[in-house]
Amino acid sequence: MNNRLGLLLGLTTAGVLVQQQILLRLPPRLVQLRPQHIHSGSAGLDLRFSRPMDLNTVKAESDLKPALRHRWIGNHGSLRLILNPAKGIHEPIELQLAGQDLRNNKLKPQTWWWDPRPWLLINRSTNNGQQLQLQERDGQWTPISPTWKRLNKIVPLGNGRGVAMVASHDDRSEQIWLQPLEPVSVNQKFASLLPPKPQAIQRLAKGNVLFAHLSSNLNGDLLVQTGGFLPDSEKNELILANGQRHPINVHSAGPMELLPGGGGLVVPTYNGINLQALVNNGRTVQSLPGNRELGAFCAASGRALLIRHWPDYRRSIELILPGMAPRQIWLGEEAVLGVACDAKGERIWAVIGTWTGEWAQHVILQIDSEGKEITRRLLTPWRMKGGTPLQLDPVGMRLLLTVSKKGQNSANPAFIDAATLQWQTIVPIDVEEAQLLNP
Repeated sequence: MNNRLGLLLGLTTAGVLVQQQILLRLPPRLVQLRPQHIHSGSAGLDLRFSRPMDLNTVKAESDLKPALRHRWIGNHGSLRLILNPAKGIHEPIELQLAGQDLRNNKLKPQTWWWDPRPWLLINRSTNNGQQLQLQERDGQWTPISPTWKRLNKIVPLGNGRGVAMVASHDDRSEQIWLQPLEPVSVNQKFASLLPPKPQAIQRLAKGNVLFAHLSSNLNGDLLVQTGGFLPDSEKNELILANGQRHPINVHSAGPMELLPGGGGLVVPTYNGINLQALVNNGRTVQSLPGNRELGAFCAASGRALLIRHWPDYRRSIELILPGMAPRQIWLGEEAVLGVACDAKGERIWAVIGTWTGEWAQHVILQIDSEGKEITRRLLTPWRMKGGTPLQLDPVGMRLLLTVSKKGQNSANPAFIDAATLQWQTIVPIDVEEAQLLNP
């Protein structure tokens, strides 16, 4: 009996060892490949393998077409490809992937197509109301949502997997919706690089609300602030990218914003703004006094831009650096209509406006992180539509604005070269607002 048991255990052990040796000799596999939205370059791609890879062989044996300046980082089974080209990217990229794992087993060479360019998203008025539409690569416009009487706010999710909306069918109440999207920006077939596919629309809050504010981070989480028709009916809820919901017990004096990388939020107070964690971790809340509002995040650096309103009616733009006092990079009497920054917070853009009679002249500035003005350009005869964002497209190295002319009731999406501030194109379509959607 003991001999049989010993034999059985021996055979089992031998089987495990043989299986282990077979697995060790199998070639590594690419398990996952997805866009990375928190990066310091123009675009990023995360790759996960079945076993630890030799980074140097992946660098040496992989190739990009067209040839673009790039770098590989990471270790073990997770690597990241970061693009940092000298010029804007205007076409899909062919990635020829190869390399070896740490045991010198070769990865099967494979080709992937990747389109890192963001999509142009608009709120467009139709005969029946307002609707979300997406511009395809050939210039055609595709509806991706139902039509409402009015779309009061649109917030693309930071991971590109949907657009949250505050909509209304009347002038008294609002509803909150999520239009999920399925991105197709990475594929082994060029022909399969398609626009995001709309999924079944979801209502995020039961019933109607008096007001709502939305904010998303680059993980695709969504913060929903609502107020009802009864006293003390305000509610804050965090909806994670995986669908889980968590109440947020935070009191604010206005709209809150999620930090790009997740884990925290910017909370306006009556005496300034606070930076605090989403979950109480015992750390002291960071407070910044003064009449300030958030302008934009510089996603990869932890930096942000604030717009400060002074008692003498001047405005200033401040660059917030982690662990340091705010750095004033612009001060003037003009209105600050929009700001944007690159991922590192090294280049800043701002649209400012002054009134000349009955018409406001708008100027776009480019400033460095020390406050030195690099260049400026007058937008006349155009001006930026109030309440719409100034956004940087780091892939195409251009800025998106929503602009209009004097006497024109509608507005148009417009792109400006981020380096020269020259007009690139004014899209010939009437919109209420234009925004960028991550791929």
